[in-house]
Amino acid sequence: MALPKVDLRTATDEQLVEAYRTGSSEAFAILYERYVNRVYDFVVRLVRDREVAADVTQETFIKALTNLRARRFQGSLRAWLFTIAQNTAIDHLRRQRTTTFSRLTTPEGEEWEPELPATGPETEPEEMVQRAELAELVWQAARGLNPQDYALLDLSLRQDLAPAELAQVVGARRGAINTRLSRLRDALEESFTVLLLDRHGRKDCAELDRLLGDVKLPAGLTPELRRTVTRHVQQCEICQRNRRRVVTAVELLPAVAPIVPSHEVRVTMDGAVQQALASMPVGGVSGVLPQVRGWLTGTAAGKALVGTLTAVVFVIGMVGGWLALGTAPVTVVTHGCPPLALELDGPASAMARLLGVPSQFIPDQPADFRLPVGQVGVRVTRDHAAFDITGIPVRIQFVAPVVAVSWDGLPLLDQGKVDLSISRERKHTIELVCS
Repeated sequence: MALPKVDLRTATDEQLVEAYRTGSSEAFAILYERYVNRVYDFVVRLVRDREVAADVTQETFIKALTNLRARRFQGSLRAWLFTIAQNTAIDHLRRQRTTTFSRLTTPEGEEWEPELPATGPETEPEEMVQRAELAELVWQAARGLNPQDYALLDLSLRQDLAPAELAQVVGARRGAINTRLSRLRDALEESFTVLLLDRHGRKDCAELDRLLGDVKLPAGLTPELRRTVTRHVQQCEICQRNRRRVVTAVELLPAVAPIVPSHEVRVTMDGAVQQALASMPVGGVSGVLPQVRGWLTGTAAGKALVGTLTAVVFVIGMVGGWLALGTAPVTVVTHGCPPLALELDGPASAMARLLGVPSQFIPDQPADFRLPVGQVGVRVTRDHAAFDITGIPVRIQFVAPVVAVSWDGLPLLDQGKVDLSISRERKHTIELVCS
């Protein structure tokens, strides 16, 4: 007996993913429409730039449509989408000089002003002014957090991700997530309290006025100032009374109106995703990898994504006297990563076979091979790693969302250049953790 056909318009994320994997472009279009504005709202608050947010959002969905066809998806789709969006946005922030308090403008180039939507059709002008001020203060309090902390708070409070989904995004245990969220909520409340009392409490409390002094807020909102004012409020009835007049920041932040892309931005994003979707082969997953490879190398959109299926690339140059120096055993273990394939050509392929380097690293399955002994200079970022082994310069490109890389337990990710040694006396272990 045939199973009833799923109505895609009311299908769950999981049903839409399965329909897309079996060839339904409409299923992915529905997923895109379901999440595009939410992803854009999340990203634009991180990068503080509407054009960059559009690029990151567009890239998020193009990566998603490629990877969903290439491998079976596990976990929460929305958590996975936000993981891609967060990693892409933070990579951009690392390359730019965007500061915590960089301006976020409207499409017309004016300073963006957050708003709390009116509670009814006949909101009094005085209430409208108060709601606008509260929206401004809670946004100033939130934007003072570092990008990773703000992202977690936004995903929890504004995007309403469950603890298991947050753990999927961050790559941490639920207990650690709950502890971190509690700390972030406290920091948000403390920052909001400082900003609120700075505007409406200084004239009532001389001690508060003295503590705040000539500090320029919100730029001067340091953790030390937050703690100082918090301790004062705990002992000051006047400041406690002024603070209790307003609801908490944790209640206000989710209520701030979302930032939606302009019509022109949506048209551009929609067109790029539709073009990439149209370029994907029609049909099921069987045999799709060779077709995707052809799409990646044969189209402009595909060339921009080269590497999303090939997760690690070795480029090995001239070989020195490593045979005379000897080799040492090395084990690579990956956690939470897709299968990481290696593309090796010419001398690199022969070298890899000689050293026993596998063609693919399978998650949680240790891969054993050998590397030449000697000194190693290592520099690892989220995008790539450079290993300068004696006589063999090696460059590794990570396309999977790597969140941790270690050598014999020593963290390497974003640590700058680290000098290591490969020794015959021990077996070395490289661990990669993906989000």
